[in-house]
Amino acid sequence: MAQTTYLTLVFRGAGRGAKVLEERFGDSLKNMVAVTDRHSAYFAIDFLNNQICLAHLLRNLEYLNDIDKEQTWAKDVQTLLREAIHLRNQKTYEVIPKDSWLTRLDELLKKNLDNMRNEFNEMKRGIIRCRDYIFNFLENPAIPSDNNGSERGIRKLKVKQKISGCFRSDTGADAFHALHSIADTAWKNGQSPLKAILALV
Repeated sequence: MAQTTYLTLVFRGAGRGAKVLEERFGDSLKNMVAVTDRHSAYFAIDFLNNQICLAHLLRNLEYLNDIDKEQTWAKDVQTLLREAIHLRNQKTYEVIPKDSWLTRLDELLKKNLDNMRNEFNEMKRGIIRCRDYIFNFLENPAIPSDNNGSERGIRKLKVKQKISGCFRSDTGADAFHALHSIADTAWKNGQSPLKAILALV
């Protein structure tokens, strides 16, 4: 799925790999910002910019809190991320330098977690790999801190998938995605999804 504030494009792909997006969008990817989870394929693509979805990170950290309620490391990382999100919400249109936030994150990443469960070091390594893409939303107000908009955009597709299991044909899948793209774009622009679809018939 690709989207802006005013446009939605949902399409069928063979997987989540870089090749799928490169075949679909070509050189246009260089003008796009990817707000994603930590799936490695996205970092092999020459996007204009990347932003890690902080909602995903916060959920992963909450899992660590659940499996070890005595530790404070995951809670401290959560606090840092939530403070950054709160600051962005307070200063919606301002450019906020991310250097001090990265410094605070680096201090947490320097901590030795070897006495804790393996999941903690795995999480730390994962954050280190995507460190440079965690606070980009602070420096660019147009970048969201999460991909919740996309999650909402594909919710109807997920509901259909759960009910039907799959599409019966590629043609049917493509038609469904096209109609959903039109309807969601119309909704974002305060227009009637039904009228938008009928206008194209």
